[in-house]
Parts: sequence; C-alpha cells; structure tokens
Amino acid sequence: MKRAVSQAGFSLIELIVVIVLLGLLAGGGAMMILRPIEAYDQQVQRQQLVDQGEMALRQIARDVRRALPNSVRIMPIGSGWGLELVNSVDGARYRDENDVSVVAAGAFQVLDFAAGDTDFNLLGSFNVLGSFASTQRLAIYNTSAATLYQDAAFDSNPGIVTPSTATLSLGPSPLYPNEGHIEIDNGATDFRFSQQSPGQRLFVIDEPTSYICNPASGQIVRHTGYGFNLSQAAAPGGSSDTVITDLIGCDMTYASGTSQRGGILTIQITIGNGSGENVNLLHQVHVENVP
Repeated sequence: MKRAVSQAGFSLIELIVVIVLLGLLAGGGAMMILRPIEAYDQQVQRQQLVDQGEMALRQIARDVRRALPNSVRIMPIGSGWGLELVNSVDGARYRDENDVSVVAAGAFQVLDFAAGDTDFNLLGSFNVLGSFASTQRLAIYNTSAATLYQDAAFDSNPGIVTPSTATLSLGPSPLYPNEGHIEIDNGATDFRFSQQSPGQRLFVIDEPTSYICNPASGQIVRHTGYGFNLSQAAAPGGSSDTVITDLIGCDMTYASGTSQRGGILTIQITIGNGSGENVNLLHQVHVENVP
C-alpha cells in the first residue's frame, strides 16, 4: 500500500496577505523618506528667497547710508513704492576763517557766503577723492530734500548745490600745504552757496539713485544716471538693474528725524517663488541726516 506524500506551500490567500503587508510596509517606508526630502526642499526654497531678499535689502541699505543728509524721499507708486536718494561720494570741512599768521595773504582761501566765490580751501583733504568727475557737484548744509532737488534741477544761484554747468577742480593750496584747494568755474557768474554749515561740512555728490518697488511686475529695480528732477518720478529712466524678481508686496516708511537726530527708513517686502513658498522680510536703516 502506498503512503500519501504531504506537500508544504502557500495558499492563494496567504500570498495575497503577504503582498498587501509588503505594500503597506513599502508605502510607510516611502513616506518616512519622502517627508524629510520635501521638508529639505522647502527649506532650500525659503533660504533662496531669504538670500535674494537680504541681498537686495543690503544693497538698498548701503546706498541709503552713503546718501547726502536729508536727500532721501519716498512716494507711493500704485501698489508699491519709490525711494530716491543722492549719493555722497566724499566729504570734508571747508575753511571759514584765516590763519592769523597769514591773514593778509590768505584772505582768498576762505569760502565766502556773502558773494560768489571761485575758490576756497578745505581743512585738510578728502578721504578718497583725488579729482572731480564731470557729474560730481558740491553741496553745503542741505536741510530739506525739496530744496535740494529744486536747487539741483534748476541750477539755483545762490543755492545749496553747485550748478551742473560749473566745472570743479581740486589741487593743493598755495598757502596751506596740508589743505586741499577747490576752484569753481561757473562761467561769467560766480556761484554762491546760500547757507553756511555750523560744522563747516561740505559734501561731494553725484547723480540721484532710485529704487522702484513694483509688486505688479514682481520686481524691485534700481535706476541711476537720470539726473535731478524737481518731482520724484515713477519711471526715472537712466540705467536700470533688477535687484529682486520674485516680489509679491512691499511697503516703505520714512521718519526723517531732525538736524540733531538721524532718520529711520523701514522697508518691508514679501517675496515668493510661485510654488507656495513666501517669506516676509523687515529691514530698518539708520539715515544720517546731520548736514
């Protein structure tokens, strides 16, 4: 008589159960791996947005800190804002009285505010400037942005800033070897500064700079090389550089301070990458407004 041989194996139901369990385990493992990868990707995107915003805000802050005192002005433009300032290249103190030892010979070394003056001395020299560029001008005791842009746009004489038509030259003083000597050639009419600075401060400036913050276009654009205008412009022209391309919103407030206390410029921007990642950045810049 033959004995029955038993055979071990899996039933169909057991095989299905195993497949289902393996699928659940694989799905759970994938989720455990996928979530950290997604979180890392989101963090990288946010960091890229923050880096872009911080670089733009630092560039604006650098320009604001170098601005001529009381030259900053802002205006709303649509849903955005415009910021304008005048870049200060260098500064020094001008001579307002003579050395008693050479008072007779050195009378022309003092800057005269009572009449037009073609040349005068500095008390020392500029920090970095060795000569004047054709676009550079002199400014003394600017206390108002409105007055500055008006005088600069219309070449006012007397005024607080030298005319665009005036030629400036810088050299050594014939009587004071350690002092710089400035000459102003304004053609047939000598230029006269309208106000004296209590601290005898003189600034060398060039053309204005504007930042136009436009959420509609998603950009903040920097404009240079367009000259002085009486009124702030929404489209200044000149040369332009885009500093932010993912802008969603922006806001600016400016407290100008006083002649004894600096101002504060507050800039708030929101930038995003179109994939749901947005960041808000707030930056405050101290504005030196002592003229």
